[in-house]
Amino acid sequence: MVNIKFYDMKKIGFIFLVAFFSLSLSAQNNMFVVYSMKGNVSIVENKTETKAKIGTILNDESVLKVSAGSFATLICNESRMFSINKAGSYTMGKFKDSCQVNKSSVSANYVKYIWSELTKSKGSPEKNRKAYMSNVGAVSRGVNNIWIDPRLDTVYYVSGTIPLSWKSYAEAEKFEFRLYDSEDAEKEIYFKSTDKKHIDISNLLETIQSGKSYWWTAMIKGENNDERKYLKYWTKEDYSDFYKKINKIENGAAETEAEKNFRLAFMLEEAHFLAEAYQHYLKATQLSADNGLYRFVFMSFKKDYEIK
Repeated sequence: MVNIKFYDMKKIGFIFLVAFFSLSLSAQNNMFVVYSMKGNVSIVENKTETKAKIGTILNDESVLKVSAGSFATLICNESRMFSINKAGSYTMGKFKDSCQVNKSSVSANYVKYIWSELTKSKGSPEKNRKAYMSNVGAVSRGVNNIWIDPRLDTVYYVSGTIPLSWKSYAEAEKFEFRLYDSEDAEKEIYFKSTDKKHIDISNLLETIQSGKSYWWTAMIKGENNDERKYLKYWTKEDYSDFYKKINKIENGAAETEAEKNFRLAFMLEEAHFLAEAYQHYLKATQLSADNGLYRFVFMSFKKDYEIK
């Protein structure tokens, strides 16, 4: 009998312990950061009101004041983006439901990247956007004197132009580029000898056809390279369907045109649409010329993909 009571007490104690930790977790403060804003938006903390800025960090106790005709878009806990566009004063603790993660989010990686940039300590260098993307290619299979960036394992093309590039471990003056219509084809459908370490996709337009897939490789003249990279020429209709999916920000959140173009550029790069990503990175820098992050990422993108 005593043993049974002792067991029950342990069980009750365990239940209370679980309940305590559950309450503790639910009571934890959320953290918000201002991602985008327009008009007159201010923050009230410790009875002091200040003008909101991109990157302003708030907690559950902060009060956000939005004037008529204005909006503020916030990221909560590194994972969720939402907007407040109705005039009024809002205690941030009321937006707990807006912090719940949507596992089906197509922009989750972008939100995490922007969160990391906006919340980093002042003076810290910009972080590598590619570390937040899920488009890393496979490790090189062959051992040769040519190295092709794994991020070029897959390239989707619609229009415009982008170089297919490589690097050489050996001193060489001549390289060969070969294009195939299947991964295991022995005979190429396009061949070019060049003294450069890239071939522009525009050179292939008389050979490739919309809606079809191809494989390519590069090698030092006279050597072999069995490693092949995937190139898909998308139809404009299929690309339009994909673009519509990412064009509108989730949860109805608001953003400026510059922020929209930068977000789309990030998501298009992650999805392997490099030529289209380039155009949106360029547009973002044009719309917000004084944005250091946009300039840095655009220059990094051009360097990564050998764009002059």
